Amino acid sequence: MKKYILSALAAFTLFSCTEDVMDDINKRPDNPSDENVAPSMQISDGIMSVGYNTTSGNIAFYMASYTEQLVGVGYAQLYNAEMRQPSMVASSSTFNNEWNGTYGNILNLKKAIAKSEDGAKFASQVDVRGMAKVMLALSYGNLTDVFGDIPAMESGKDRVKKPKVDSQSDIYVEIFRLLDSALDDFATAKANNLFCAGDQDVLFKGDLAKWESFVYALKARYKLHLIKVEPNAATEALAAAEKAKSLGFDGADIKGFKSYASMSSNPWAAFWGDTQYHASSKTVNDLLLERNDPRQPVYATPWAYNGKVLAADVATPGNRKDSQMVFGTSEGEGFSVPAWLNVYSFDEGEAGSIHLLSKSELFFILAELKIRAKQDYKEDFTTAVAASFDDYSKFGVAVNGSANDYVASLESRLNANAMKEIMIQKYISQCRDEQIEAYNDMRRFDALGESEYYVEKTNTNNKQNGANRWPLRMPYGQSDVIANPEVSNRYGDGFYIFTENVWWAGGRR
Repeated sequence: MKKYILSALAAFTLFSCTEDVMDDINKRPDNPSDENVAPSMQISDGIMSVGYNTTSGNIAFYMASYTEQLVGVGYAQLYNAEMRQPSMVASSSTFNNEWNGTYGNILNLKKAIAKSEDGAKFASQVDVRGMAKVMLALSYGNLTDVFGDIPAMESGKDRVKKPKVDSQSDIYVEIFRLLDSALDDFATAKANNLFCAGDQDVLFKGDLAKWESFVYALKARYKLHLIKVEPNAATEALAAAEKAKSLGFDGADIKGFKSYASMSSNPWAAFWGDTQYHASSKTVNDLLLERNDPRQPVYATPWAYNGKVLAADVATPGNRKDSQMVFGTSEGEGFSVPAWLNVYSFDEGEAGSIHLLSKSELFFILAELKIRAKQDYKEDFTTAVAASFDDYSKFGVAVNGSANDYVASLESRLNANAMKEIMIQKYISQCRDEQIEAYNDMRRFDALGESEYYVEKTNTNNKQNGANRWPLRMPYGQSDVIANPEVSNRYGDGFYIFTENVWWAGGRR
């Protein structure tokens, strides 16, 4: 009997030792454990990931086709999007990388917040905690605006493998809670001289006044989205936008990119440099030409291919006839492109910046809301256009004339239909890299029954055999469609994206 007991003890000991080894096998002794990594060391990645995975990346690249701010060319995914091929548009694999990248960053941000809560090891990093809350709110906002109901509150929690799906209305409540809580954190940090972020804050270099103005600009954006479903949303959006303006909001832009050859190149330029899958759109170019707009040469520039400068033809959204020449070739040769996609025109500095929320967006929000409130909008409208002129002018192509003179030339259009001209100018401004917000505006005006005030969609593939093929939302990411039954049940075959609006646009989810 003793022999069996000793054998059992030996087996148990061996099993326990094996378990200990397995626990440690993937740990690097030269790599600090997660609990010892300061939140200030996480916020850089938290900000950059929002810029690359959430506001840019594949979602925005596709949106450019849906909004007609760019045209997808080349026999690849963006050509298929341009043709509105329904099975591809509705596929859960289309945005899986951005879905996973954003949720990975949500986990990072939630860990940073938890490690800096009161009583935690890094409780003094109150400023970083506020920044992480802002980035979390922005991540939730981008995801829910694009996908509708999503896993949110339980996502990133320990041992929650299949987080529940939250309603968009509840997520919006959480967005505003996070933004208000961030303002409290910034106030606490300033009152107690707790400034820990420093240069790890790649957005504002630790300047909390700029963070506060950004929070109010975000509140204005998200309240604006709700004007169909909340009676006081327009009033609250205007108040938040005025507060951001009074605090000196000058844009939330990730800056410092150099060129495509750099490892830190702008994601739009990097994508186009590798694929040439985008071209300038006739929809935008016509708007610019009709207005004798000095930004037109920046939007539609010729580019060199194999040492030859090609003609600056613009592409017609969804026009299959173009395929007889160059539409649908392996690259977009023969079409003009916006100068910001031609990486070789980039100078060091701000040229390749990523807008998380631009100065022009805030002032276009002010102009729109003041029209709705029957207030004078001209000053804010002029500031918005001037910010767009400044943005376009960074790309090596002259923007001749002043924004004031240009706005003066729009007088007859503004007198005839001020709201429409404001939204056209916002649409032109957002061609740079703000396609997600342009997509939100397009759906918002459709939902309000005000589509006549927005840019008309011209792609004839939006309707096929009597069915809508312009997506009202994007399909969930494949990883959760496979692994999370709550997401899988909502996804079905994916074709709900053509029939169901998101909640704030009058839908159910």
